Amino acid sequence: MDLILYAVPFFFLLIGLELAWGLLRRRNTYRLNDSINSLSLGSLSRLQGLVFLGFSGLIYETVVARFQLSQLPDDRAWVWISCFILYDLAYYWKHRLGHEVALFWGSHVAHHQSEDFNLGTALRQTSIEFHGFLFYLPFFIIGYPAEILFTVVSLNLIYQFWVHTEHLPKLGPLEWVFVTPSNHRVHHARNDLYVDRNYGGVFIVWDRLFGSFQEELTEQPPVYGLRKPLNSWNPLWANIHVYWRLLLDSWRTPGFGNKLRLLFKPPGWQAPGARSACQLKARKVDLSSRYDPRISGFARYYTLLQFILSVAISLWLLQQSPTMNYSANAVAVGFLAFSFYVHGVWLEGRHYAVALEVPRLLVLAALLQTSLFAVEAGALQLLALLSALACLGYYGQQRRAANRLAAPAAAESLSARQQA
Repeated sequence: MDLILYAVPFFFLLIGLELAWGLLRRRNTYRLNDSINSLSLGSLSRLQGLVFLGFSGLIYETVVARFQLSQLPDDRAWVWISCFILYDLAYYWKHRLGHEVALFWGSHVAHHQSEDFNLGTALRQTSIEFHGFLFYLPFFIIGYPAEILFTVVSLNLIYQFWVHTEHLPKLGPLEWVFVTPSNHRVHHARNDLYVDRNYGGVFIVWDRLFGSFQEELTEQPPVYGLRKPLNSWNPLWANIHVYWRLLLDSWRTPGFGNKLRLLFKPPGWQAPGARSACQLKARKVDLSSRYDPRISGFARYYTLLQFILSVAISLWLLQQSPTMNYSANAVAVGFLAFSFYVHGVWLEGRHYAVALEVPRLLVLAALLQTSLFAVEAGALQLLALLSALACLGYYGQQRRAANRLAAPAAAESLSARQQA
């Protein structure tokens, strides 16, 4: 059973409480742009399952049917407990390989892009994981029922939510056995001492056993994010940027063997004589800085409003998708993916944000007019049209302001030419 969807309301409640606590204590760990980007990635991660259907489940059915495997009883406590512990061990190795193998890092990197650390970061998940089923196969062969395994997978992810916070200190003896906020802060840090440490999902004992544990040190406060920062609020680019760079590196790497090794070596590996795409744009990175482009107040609050609407539609779609056909789901997911991309364009302060937003709103109004959403959506259609008018008004205001700034410079240039 996938319990994640049922947990989402509690996730949002706890995010709200953490935000309120941080504001009360004057130690807020949230930024609007970063939080919207994290939640956009989380929404896309859930939505893609409506388009790319149940691959792990299909593998399970194929393995069980092909090899006629017997199943363990699903009503025994020892089956559930052993599955929970063994899955966390499998998760440790999946997670570790997700950091130490470039091909797998590309599908995990989205979770580590945030330069903040809060409960919202926990929801920042990839949409393109393709290798997780490899770590399920041993459970299918042993005979754990699919219902138990996928319930355990959900419980493992739900546990990991609460450890993404800066507001809880070290928790004494629990630090020796369980993953806690302290040792998970280490995992998300880009300090040299902390990189590629603390991979456990529920139990930190695997890291202690396999030599990947690092304690959080008072004299080394964690600095969060990637060592080569993404510097973008585009959730689609966040998912694919590593693979794009791997493709460029593969093109520049001599020899088929080296091209293949590039995929399975650690991220950043280069063949002798090759130049990486990152090196071509090399620059010194200030690990203490954070990507935070300045945008207008209108852009900030307008994007927040539209983002809330997109999340509401996403949650509605996840609830209603079983009653909708595949084509309707695919169209809705495609529209929402484009919406989250446009929200990112606004947050980056791009000059073409309005040129993307107005068509997006018109498409939304048109979709609401069809039977796709099958709801009375007159109020949402009106909101979409009013939003389009607000965007056009904002664009006109920006153009007038730009013309006023340009007029003195143009007059001065004309005067200089006349004097010459």
